[in-house]
Amino acid sequence: MKKSLLLSLVLLSWILLTACGNKSDDEKAVDIDKNLQSENLVDDQESENIAVNDCGKAIQKYLNGADKEWKWDGIKAGDNIVVDYIWRLEDGTVFDTSIQSIAEACGTYSEGRDYMEGLSFQAWAGQMIKWFDDGVLWMKVWQTKTVKFWAEDGYGEYDESLVMSVSISEVGDVTQLKEWDTVYLGMGYPAKVLKITDKEVTFDMNHELAWKDLIFDITVKSIN
Repeated sequence: MKKSLLLSLVLLSWILLTACGNKSDDEKAVDIDKNLQSENLVDDQESENIAVNDCGKAIQKYLNGADKEWKWDGIKAGDNIVVDYIWRLEDGTVFDTSIQSIAEACGTYSEGRDYMEGLSFQAWAGQMIKWFDDGVLWMKVWQTKTVKFWAEDGYGEYDESLVMSVSISEVGDVTQLKEWDTVYLGMGYPAKVLKITDKEVTFDMNHELAWKDLIFDITVKSIN
């Protein structure tokens, strides 16, 4: 029961969104954009720290050809939009992308995925995590913006309390388990196997991106 409650709290902490007060949508959007810039969360540089390999070159080529012109008549709260994105870490590792050329170069290509459809959502309607949602406001079609999430605004810092040792009798058959395997615990929550002894198994339930700054390169494909 204690473990299930802990997992629920972890998931809940990731999806909760902050209320924005009683200002109009346009006033709130302006405030958000000013905050993003003043806190250095938007980085329109050509992405330093991208690795010099096929993956890094593909990302650099994409960003070099992107339209970064800024206009204030773009996306507003409530618009239905479609975007392409590159989700990467500061060291250039690509975690996910909707762009086929980047996926192929960076080893994340999925055979069954439709790379033409992009990611669809309603801007500022609570359908996306906060900083991604905030970052697209005022963007125009085919503009590209690089948005950085500090770790505390993403998957949080590494939490030692999420490392738990469980008795072999509770785990059951461990003959197929190996250290560093990913397994799925209650509620389908993933955990890494850190250690196996003849008495217990130690699981790490921290997200693999815990305490990592996240970077999204976002390109607007359409606004409806």
